[in-house]
Amino acid sequence: MNKVLIGILVFLLVLSGAQGAYSYLLSKEINALNEQLTVFQADFTAFRGESITKSDDLEKGIRGTAAKIGTLEDELGGTAFRIGTLEDKLDGSLTKIDTLKGEISSVARIGSGTLSRISTLDNKIRNVAANIPEPWIDAQSIYQRVSPAVVSISNGEQVVGSGFTIDTEAHVLTAYHVVEQLSQIEIIFPDGSTSTATVLGFSKYNDIAVLGLEEPPVVRPLILADSTRTRIGEPVLTIGSPFSLTQTLTAGIVSQTTRLVAIEYDSETRQVPNLIQFDAAANFGNSGGPLLNSKGEVIGMVVARVDPQQGDGIYHAVSSNILQRVASSLIDQGSFDHPWLGVSIADLTPQEVQTRELETMNGVLVKNVLAGGPAEAAGLKVDDIIVTFDGIVIRDVAALTSYLWEHKSPDDTVTLEVMRGTAKKEFSLK
Repeated sequence: MNKVLIGILVFLLVLSGAQGAYSYLLSKEINALNEQLTVFQADFTAFRGESITKSDDLEKGIRGTAAKIGTLEDELGGTAFRIGTLEDKLDGSLTKIDTLKGEISSVARIGSGTLSRISTLDNKIRNVAANIPEPWIDAQSIYQRVSPAVVSISNGEQVVGSGFTIDTEAHVLTAYHVVEQLSQIEIIFPDGSTSTATVLGFSKYNDIAVLGLEEPPVVRPLILADSTRTRIGEPVLTIGSPFSLTQTLTAGIVSQTTRLVAIEYDSETRQVPNLIQFDAAANFGNSGGPLLNSKGEVIGMVVARVDPQQGDGIYHAVSSNILQRVASSLIDQGSFDHPWLGVSIADLTPQEVQTRELETMNGVLVKNVLAGGPAEAAGLKVDDIIVTFDGIVIRDVAALTSYLWEHKSPDDTVTLEVMRGTAKKEFSLK
């Protein structure tokens, strides 16, 4: 019994110890689980808060998107309306296009003549543009190109003037007063070659002479421009032999055109018309040299300057249109026939304008009518005022004389409009 009791007690003791150990271990596991549960609850709480926040943001985003969708729907509705309106306008535009096509077809039927006229007008515009003078001048380039054709004229002992070649047929143009008194004429070219020359013809009252050389020079002749296109203020050059200083280049501008100047020569004073006034320095020995524009073309020939004792900066050149007309006549027949009206005329004065109660000073006063002349035959009288010439308003004596000598020849018929007293009369004059 004691052994059995001891055995039971030992068994109970062992069982009690095992139960205690198990309780300890179970308590430890429960504590660990509690700690994990606490962490889980904290994580869950944080997660729940973040989820709620994201949910709120998502809800707000969904609401904003819904609002945008509503706005977009409204805009689409407006766009659809505008598209409808545009379709209506397009229909109207297509109708107008159809109408325009009809009008174009109508224009096309008469368009060939119009296109031809447009083409002609375009060509005229291009021609005008090509003749507009440049506002500057390349003096060096022009000198290199032009100077070989500019010559010095000598009496066999010294240089007395200048000239230039005008064609490939051994003709040199110069001022008549340069060679008027010469018994021997020698032409000196820039390359040093020389040639004897003779006067083929001259026009004393235009101060122009054409010289013939022994043989044609091997140089490119100068081109004569249309001097009516010369404009006041455009740049010009002149090349000549002032004071025997050969091949001298000077530059300036055009000061005025269609001048009529009384020039004093050794034998007499002559009224020379259709002169270009310029300010490029030209001294004794420049006479007969070319006056050149910005293209290197001849617009005049130097013939005179104001007396140095009276002033400076005023020089004159015979216009290229007169040069062309007179030189051609001199080469063909050795002379030039001047047109003649048979009157002495003068510019109007302010006193005469006031006395006659005229509106302007344009016109020329007839001072004398020569017996047996064209004016007398036409019926002009002293104190008549010529106001137009072939329909062109006459500014002064210079304008009338320049036009007459440049455009008219003997036996031409002209129409004059004249103020006689307070009445205007028209005359036909041969």
